[in-house]
Amino acid sequence: MFWGQHMSNGHTRVEATTIHSFVTVAIPFDKKFVKEVELCLDGIGNPASPKLAIPLDRESFVHFLSMSVFNGDDAPQAFVILELSADGPVESVLNRLARAIAPILTEVLDKAHVSIRGMPLGDFLRRHHHGVGQGWFSTPGVNFDGSPEMSVPRIVKEAQLARIASDILEAYPPSTSALATLNFIRSKVKTDPSLEKLRWVFEEPLPPAPSLRAAPNPWKAVPPIILSAIASLFWPFLLIALAASAAGWIFDSLGTGFWLFVLVLALMFGVSYLWFRRKEHSDLPDDRPPSAKDVKTFMERENFTAQNHLAAASTMKGGPFRRFTLRIGLWVAGQLALHFSRPSFLGPTGVIHFARWILLPGTNTLFFYSNFDGAWESYLENFVEEAHQGVTGIWSNTVGFPKTSNLFGQGAADGDRLRRWTRRQQYPSRTWYTAYPSFTLARIRTNAAIRQGFIQALTEADAADWLSCFGSAPRPPDALESREIPTLVFGGLKRLGFATCLILRFTVDPRRNRSWLAKIENDISYGDSLLVKEALVVGLSQTGLLGLGLAKQDLETFPVPFQHGSDAPWRARALGDVDIDAPDEWWWGNGPENRADAIMLIYADTQDRLNGRVTRHREELDGIEVAYELPLSTIPAGSQDPYRQEPREPNVTEPFGFVDGVSQPIIRGTPQAQLTKESIHLVSPGEFIVGYPDNLGYLPPTASVAAGDDPQNLLPSVGFDPFRQRPDFSTPQTLDRRDLGRNGTFLVVRQLEQDVQSFNDFIAEAANALTGNPRIPPNLRAPLDEWIPAKMVGRWKDGTSLVRYPFAPGTAARASARPDNEFLFGKEDPRGLRCPFGAHIRRANPRESFDPGSTVQLSISNKHRIYRVGRPYSADVTESKRPGLMFMCLNADIERQFEFVQQVWAGAPSFHGLEKEFDPILGYPGTAYQLTIPTATGPLYLKGMRDFVTVRGSGYFFLPGRTAVRYLAR
Repeated sequence: MFWGQHMSNGHTRVEATTIHSFVTVAIPFDKKFVKEVELCLDGIGNPASPKLAIPLDRESFVHFLSMSVFNGDDAPQAFVILELSADGPVESVLNRLARAIAPILTEVLDKAHVSIRGMPLGDFLRRHHHGVGQGWFSTPGVNFDGSPEMSVPRIVKEAQLARIASDILEAYPPSTSALATLNFIRSKVKTDPSLEKLRWVFEEPLPPAPSLRAAPNPWKAVPPIILSAIASLFWPFLLIALAASAAGWIFDSLGTGFWLFVLVLALMFGVSYLWFRRKEHSDLPDDRPPSAKDVKTFMERENFTAQNHLAAASTMKGGPFRRFTLRIGLWVAGQLALHFSRPSFLGPTGVIHFARWILLPGTNTLFFYSNFDGAWESYLENFVEEAHQGVTGIWSNTVGFPKTSNLFGQGAADGDRLRRWTRRQQYPSRTWYTAYPSFTLARIRTNAAIRQGFIQALTEADAADWLSCFGSAPRPPDALESREIPTLVFGGLKRLGFATCLILRFTVDPRRNRSWLAKIENDISYGDSLLVKEALVVGLSQTGLLGLGLAKQDLETFPVPFQHGSDAPWRARALGDVDIDAPDEWWWGNGPENRADAIMLIYADTQDRLNGRVTRHREELDGIEVAYELPLSTIPAGSQDPYRQEPREPNVTEPFGFVDGVSQPIIRGTPQAQLTKESIHLVSPGEFIVGYPDNLGYLPPTASVAAGDDPQNLLPSVGFDPFRQRPDFSTPQTLDRRDLGRNGTFLVVRQLEQDVQSFNDFIAEAANALTGNPRIPPNLRAPLDEWIPAKMVGRWKDGTSLVRYPFAPGTAARASARPDNEFLFGKEDPRGLRCPFGAHIRRANPRESFDPGSTVQLSISNKHRIYRVGRPYSADVTESKRPGLMFMCLNADIERQFEFVQQVWAGAPSFHGLEKEFDPILGYPGTAYQLTIPTATGPLYLKGMRDFVTVRGSGYFFLPGRTAVRYLAR
C-alpha cells in the first residue's frame, strides 16, 4: 500500500491507495503426471467451485485467479501455471494466498508429485514467481491493469451502493431537479435504519477512481518515453556510441576517422533491417482452422459469467533478433497503455480487467493471459478493429502469426486469420476464479462514478451527470438539453396559429416581480413539443433582470449590447434607427418611462384558448403593467408534411405579400437537423443557445452570478470544461461563479410597420418606367410588377428563389414547388444576374457570395446567422392603421449576429462593392438610394427608393433556460 492525498469539498484527507500485483507462478513437473493434474484442476472448476470460491471470497483480495497445465510438445517438462491479479504487494499476496487455499494448492502439488521439502508454501510460490519487464535482464513481458487502484472490497461495496440507489431512484417521483433527487437519496441513506449498512459511504475515505479520468496528454509523455526507451532497450547502443566516440578520438590522433565507426553501425542496422523485412515477407501464416475438439474444450469453460478467461501459449520465432523485437513490441504496448490510453483502457478498448504477456524463462514459449468482458469473439473483434498494432507488435514474433509489415503493420488486422490463430494458441483454463462474476469493467467504472458523485456532486450539472450513471451516459457537450431550452429555439410555433405579444413594465418591488415569475414558471414552454395546444415564452430585458433583483455586478456579465439596450442612442444610430426610426419616435421600449422590462409571447391553437390564456396571465400580473399589447396575425393551419408524420408548419406571408421565414439556419441537435443529412445551413448549437460549442468548437462566454447567490446550487459552474471526461467527480466544480446563461438565448424584437401602399405605388412606377427597356431579360415570363419586387427581395412572392427560378416563380411551373433554400450565391450566381448583390436576402445572408464556392466563406457567413421567429400583425390593431411585422430573432451574440447583419450587410451602402445602396426593403430613413439590377447587357437601376418600413418599438431580451427561470424566481 502507499499513501496519497485527495481533495474533497475543500478538505484534505490522507487515504490509502490499492496496489495491484500480477503474480505468475510456473511450477515444473514431470509430464507423466499431466493427466492427474488436469483432472485435479478440473475438479476445482472453471468457473471455480465453492472449495476455491468460498475462501477467496472471504479473504477478498484476489480479483482473478487461474490454474492451468502447459504441456508443450517441445518442452522437456510440463508446468502448473498459477496466475492471479490481487490487491497488495507480491510477497503479501503469495503469503495470503498460501494461507487461504493451502489445501487446494497442496492437492495440486501432490498430483504433480512436486515436493516443497518443508519450505513454507508462500516461500515456495515466491521462488517460482516470475515478474516481467522489457529491459535486457528482465523476463520479457508486460502487464495491463484495467481497474487501477480498485480493491476487491471497494468494487463489491460500490456495486451494493449503486444497486440500492437504483432501487430508491425507481421509487422516487420524477423531478425537474437532478440535485433534489440526489439529495433525497443521500438523506434516505443517512436516515433510513434499513440502510445502515451503506453509511460507510459517508464515513470511509474516497480515493478517486483513476478509471474515470481522461487520457493523459501525450505531449507530456515525450520525455519519459525517451528515458524509458533508453533505460529499457537502447542503453547498449548508447554505450557503443560512447565507446565509438572515445575510439574516434584515439583514431583521429592516428590519422583515421571517427566516421568509419558511424558507417559500420549504419551498415549493421541497415543489413539487420533488410534481413528482418525479408523474413517478414517469407514468413507464412498458419491458416489451419483450430481443432473442433479443442474449441469444444475451450467453449465448455466460457460464458458462465460476465467475464471470460483466455490462456494462450505461442512458440517464438528463432534467433536473438526476435527476442529484441519482442521486447520492442512489449515496450510499445506498455507505453500505449501508460501514456496514450485513458486509465483502464488499452487504446479505445475498455473491456480488459487484467492481462499479461510473459516469455517463460527456460522455454521458447510466449504466454498470454487475459480476463475480459463478454464473449471470446467480441474480445478478438476489439483487437482487430481498434488495437491491432499493439497485438501485432508482440505476437508477430511468434510462429504462424498472420503476415506483418514492419513489426506493427497488418497482422492482427487480418481478422479471420487472427481468430483462427488465437484459437490454435489457446489452451484450457482448467481452474478460473473471479471475485465479481456479474460485473463488467464498464459497470465497475459506473459504480465508482456513482459512489464518487454520491458524495461530491454539488451542482445541478454534476447531479445530472450522476443520474446519467443509471442506464444512461453523460450528455455530450453539443447534445441539447431540450427540456431546459426555450421552445422558440425549435421553431416559431407557427402551428399555433393565434398569438399575442405583451410588453410589461415591472413594479419597483423585486419581491413582487419575482412572485409573478414564480407563478408563471410552470407555464413557460421549453423544448419541441408538437402536441401542445398553447405555449408561453417570456423574455427579460436588462431593466427587467434588475427589476427581479439581479445584482448590478451580475448584470455586467451579460453581453454589452444587452446591457445597453436597443434604445441606446449610439447603438440605434449604428443600426440605422435615425430620423423617423429613432428611439424617440417608438411606441414602446424607449427610455425609463416607456421601458420594456419583459415580453410575454402567448400562443394557442384557437382564438378562445388564446383569449383564456391572455386573461389569466393578465390577472396574474399583480401590479405589473402591460405597457403595450400587440395581437399578432392569425396563421392558417398547415398541410401534412409527407416527410414528417406531423403537421407541416405553414408559410407565413408578411404584409408586402412575400412568404417569410424561408431561409433559416438549422441548429444541430434539433429535430429538423436530425431530418437533414447535409445542408449549407447547419450550424452548431452554440451559435444560438448559450452554453454549447459554436461553429469553431469553442464555448462562448456566458452570464453568471456569484456562487453565494445560488445557495440551492441550482446553476452549473462557470468555466468547467464541458469536453472533460465524464462522469468524473474527483475534481469538484468551481465554487466561484454560477452559469445563469446556460440553455438561454437572446431575443431581438423590433416592431416594423410596413407602408404597403407606398411599396405598391413604387413598384407600379418602376414597372412603368422599365416597360420596353431593352435590358429586360427576353425570356422573362413574369410581369414586371412581380419581377421588380422579386429583384428587391431576392425571391418571388411564393418564396421560390431567383437563383433557381430566374424568369418566373417556381410555382408557376410546378404548383407544389416549395420555397427553396439549398443554393449558393457565389457558385450558382456569381455575377448577381439572377439575385442582385443588393437584394434583401443576399444582404441578410450572403452565404459564400464574397468568395464563390468557398466553404470557409460560407462558414464565416454562418457565424452571423439569426434565427427568425417573428409574426406579422394586421392594420386594425395599431393607431396608424398600417400592418407590419413583429420581427423577432434569436441569437447567442446580439452584436456578432443581429447587429452585424443589420449594420454591416443590410445597412451598408457599399455592401458587395456597391455604392449608395441600402437594403431595398428595410431602407434607410431620410436618405435617397437606389438598387442596381445587373443584366447580361448592362445594369438597370431602381432609383428613388423609399423608406417602406418604420421602426415602432424595439428591445433586447434574454430568454432564460428552465433552471435559470427557477433561480430568478427565487
